[in-house]
Amino acid sequence: MTVTPHEEEVSPLAISAVEDALRAFAKALRAVQLYLPNNPIRAQSIDQTRQAFGRIWAHVSPLDIQVREASFMLDDRVVYQDVERGIESLPWLLYRDGVRSLTLMPGVEGSDLEALLLLLHKARSASSEDDDLVTMLWVTDLEFVNYRYVESNGANDFVTASGDRPGIATHNPGELPLAVPPAETQAPGDGPPGIVRVDDFDSTLYFLDPREASYLQDELKREYLEDQRRLVLASLFDIVELQPDAKAQREALGILDSLVLEFLSIGEYELVAYTLREAATTARSESIEATVRTALRELPARLSEPHVVAQLLHALDESARPPVASLLEGVFAELRPAALEPLVGWLGSAPSSPARASIERASLRLAGANTSELSTLLEHQDDNVVRGALRLISQLATPAAVPGLARLLRGTDAKLRAEAVTALADIGSPSALQSLERATGDTDREVRVAAYRAIGSRKHTGALPRLLAAIRRKDVRAADLGEKMALFEAFGAMCGDAGVAELDGILNARGLLGAKEPPEMRACAARALGMLGTRSAVASLQKAADTKDVVVRSAVARAMRGGA
Repeated sequence: MTVTPHEEEVSPLAISAVEDALRAFAKALRAVQLYLPNNPIRAQSIDQTRQAFGRIWAHVSPLDIQVREASFMLDDRVVYQDVERGIESLPWLLYRDGVRSLTLMPGVEGSDLEALLLLLHKARSASSEDDDLVTMLWVTDLEFVNYRYVESNGANDFVTASGDRPGIATHNPGELPLAVPPAETQAPGDGPPGIVRVDDFDSTLYFLDPREASYLQDELKREYLEDQRRLVLASLFDIVELQPDAKAQREALGILDSLVLEFLSIGEYELVAYTLREAATTARSESIEATVRTALRELPARLSEPHVVAQLLHALDESARPPVASLLEGVFAELRPAALEPLVGWLGSAPSSPARASIERASLRLAGANTSELSTLLEHQDDNVVRGALRLISQLATPAAVPGLARLLRGTDAKLRAEAVTALADIGSPSALQSLERATGDTDREVRVAAYRAIGSRKHTGALPRLLAAIRRKDVRAADLGEKMALFEAFGAMCGDAGVAELDGILNARGLLGAKEPPEMRACAARALGMLGTRSAVASLQKAADTKDVVVRSAVARAMRGGA
C-alpha cells in the first residue's frame, strides 16, 4: 500500500496534537514494559493514548510519520525526539529494523493500538534469533497501520511497502514468491502417538545449547548494568500523571523531591537533569491537580535556592573526581536566576582546579540566559560575588553589563576597577569604550595601564584627546616606563600623521642644555613613531638617529627597522 504525503501544510494545532499523541504513545509503551496487564496505571496510560489519537483526526487524517534514528517527522517537522535514550529510544526501535515510514489511520486507537504496543515491546526484548519488527508487523497484519521499510540485498536498499512480504524482494513482475522453508527439525511430540524420544526433551532448561546460554548471560548482564533508578523515576512520574488520587500524586512528588536532593549530594547530575526535564513535561498534563502541577513547575526553583546550591558546591569541593561539564550544564540549564548569586560567589573565591573549570563552563549557560540578573550582582556587597560576576561578564561580553561596570569604575577597590576595565575591553561596544576613556584618568597606575592597552587594542579613536592630554601632563614624566610605553603605544596606534608633530616635539625638541625631554620619554615617542611607519614619521626618526643618548639611539634604530 502506498502512502500519499499531505498536500497542505500542517497547522500548528495539528503539530501540537500529534506531539501530544506521540508522547502519550511513548509513555504507554513504557507502561507496557514496566507493568503487568492487570495494572491500572498501564490501562490508564493506554486509555490516554487512545484519547490523544482520537483528537488528531480532526487535523490530520491519515497520520503519515517519517522515522529517523532519534526522531519522528511530520512534513519535515520534528514531532517527537528522544536523543538521550540512544538505542533504547522509540524511534531507534523502528529505525534499526528498517521501518522508515509509519502511517496511522482513523480507527488505530481501537484494538490495533494495544496490539502495536505489544509488538514494539516484543521487538525491544527480542534476541538476534527472533523475528524482527517488520516480520512481526507483517504476520500481525494490523488493519489501521501501514508502514514502509528498507530492505537490503547486500548492495542496494529497496523500499518496500507494508503489503509486501518482508524478506522477499520481487524484482520481476512475473516471478513467484519463494515458499517458506520448512522447519529444520520436527517439533517435539509430532511423531506417532505413544512414542517418547530423548530429543523431545532437548529444549528443557537442562539441555540449553551454547547460543541459548549465551543469550541468558547477555540478558543477565544487561539487567544488572541497567540503571534502575531511572526506571524508578519514570514510575513515580507515571503515578503523578496517571493516578487520579491527588494524595497519591503529592506523595509521589514528595519522593521525587527528596530523590533529587539525594542525587545532587552524590553527584548524579544526569539523573537530576532528567528529573527536571520530566517534571516540566509532566506539568503540562491536564489530568494533574493544580497544586501538584504548580509544585512540578517550581521544582527547579527549589533547587535554585542558595542553600541548596551551596550544598551542591560543597559536594563538588569534597568530590575526589572532577565533574563532567556536560552533565553540570544539563542541571544548570534547568535552574532559575536565584542560583546565580551563590555560583558567582563561589567562582570569585575558589582556587583554580578542574572542578572550577567545569562549574565555570556550566555557569556560563545559566548566566547567558539571565544577563540582567548577572549585571545586578556587580553591586553586591561581597567582593567575591562581584569578582565572580566580572569573570562571567568578560567571557559573555554582554553589553547589558556596561552601566554596572561604569559604576564599578567609580568604586574604591582598585583591583575591582582594573578587572572592570578588562571586562569593558572584552565587551568592546561604543558605550563600553566611552567608559574606558574615563579610566585613563584613574588614580591607580594598574587601572590606567589597563585602560591604555584596551583603548590601543580596540583602536578607539574617540579617546585620542584624552591620550594627548595625558602625554602633555607633567606627571607622566614621573610615571614608570611600563605606563609610559602603554600610553605612547596606544597613541601611536591611532593618531596617524596628525600626531607626528607632537611626537617629533618630544623626540627632537632641544633646549639650551640639550634635549628638552628625558630619555625614557624620547624612547617612547620613537616607539610610537615606529608604529606609525609613515614617511613623516620615518623622517622624524632619522633626525634623531645620531643622538648621543644610548637608550634613545637604540629605540630609534628599532623603530626605523619596524617603520621602514
